[in-house]
Amino acid sequence: MNTFAQDSSTAGIVLRTVLRHGVAFRDQIAEHTGLSAATIGRQVTSLVQHGLLQERPDCTRAGHVGRPTIPVEVDDRRLSAAAVHIGRLVTTVAVSDLRGRVLAIAHLPTRGDDRELVVAAGRRLLGLDAGIGDRRLVTAAVVAPWEAIDRSPITAGRTLRDVTDLPTATADHVAAVAAADLLSSPDHAQGTTAYVYARETVGVATIHDGVVPSGGRRTGSVTHLPTLSDTPCACGARGCLGATVAAIGPAAHAAGIVSRPDVELVHAAALAGDADAHALLIERADHLGRAVGVVRDLLDPNRVVLAGQAFTAYPPAASVVLEAFRRTTGLGPVPITLSRFGAEVQAAAATAIALGPLYRDPIGALERHERQQRRSRSTRRPRTRPVTPGTSGTSGAPGTSGTSGAPGDLTTARLQPA
Repeated sequence: MNTFAQDSSTAGIVLRTVLRHGVAFRDQIAEHTGLSAATIGRQVTSLVQHGLLQERPDCTRAGHVGRPTIPVEVDDRRLSAAAVHIGRLVTTVAVSDLRGRVLAIAHLPTRGDDRELVVAAGRRLLGLDAGIGDRRLVTAAVVAPWEAIDRSPITAGRTLRDVTDLPTATADHVAAVAAADLLSSPDHAQGTTAYVYARETVGVATIHDGVVPSGGRRTGSVTHLPTLSDTPCACGARGCLGATVAAIGPAAHAAGIVSRPDVELVHAAALAGDADAHALLIERADHLGRAVGVVRDLLDPNRVVLAGQAFTAYPPAASVVLEAFRRTTGLGPVPITLSRFGAEVQAAAATAIALGPLYRDPIGALERHERQQRRSRSTRRPRTRPVTPGTSGTSGAPGTSGTSGAPGDLTTARLQPA
């Protein structure tokens, strides 16, 4: 079995195995995990009781009777995860089920300081959740290219936890993209996979045998990787990859191609047949393809996954990326795929981080959720002085914050994928 988490609980191993199989029999779980039948029986019973698995008697094998022969699947009807992705220009919020499927999504401008932005995002999340139906949010995450956009994961994580009353994880967004990919493509856990992301920011992450670097660290930055462009960068140089990619929207606006400096408008204009928008995106694709070639030669991975709208939003540019890659790399062929998430990659990445604790230690994650809920209730409830003869039952000062003196349920995610 692929090593998804170095400190995974037995329940987490069972839950992830069922997720990969869809509908799984207990003997299949035993075959893939090496756990005993008795251990699997106990874990399956506990996971069903906690609303994480459900039995599928309709899928029982013909001629078999008894509960051990009833297969199980992930129960995606009851629990949900809250996810926030902060981009340079757009912040994405989403609510997803336990399989990582997005149930509701919204976008808002990335405005204000860290706390103001995340308060707005958290409130929007709660509004989305209220519109979904009878589900219970149990975990949350906020991810971003923190250094590139000069924002604080600590402030963002604490704020989202306080607004939603949920245990909250934080992570770098490119490593989160890797976690999301592994959630849907477990075959990418074999060997080394390099992920290259590009939208308004750029980044790279690698995973080795299914384990994403602890704490969401990236293997390095490609923001200032030199390109052949003449775009000025804030560092004082010209042609840095990050500045080159980020300049597409402003350049199109300055040229009168779009009404405001929004790269999504450039994509739309090119898809509608605007030749100038097409030329800008083809030039960007050439720079990106060269950069991917350099990254590939430095890391020599078994495969490369390209993610982010700079790769996926304008399909005619895909062949240009691949051709520039082939011209640049000095090594032999390597499998290159586009992220399957397309325009929802930001929501998928943040969701994978939110679900990570549930798939690593599901019972522990639910217990942390209950502790967070109790802390929140005690914080809101005023403490009352006991009524004694001759005194009135007036209330005292409000209780102290459940996070006072301790970080509470805020974690920097270990980005082993769910």
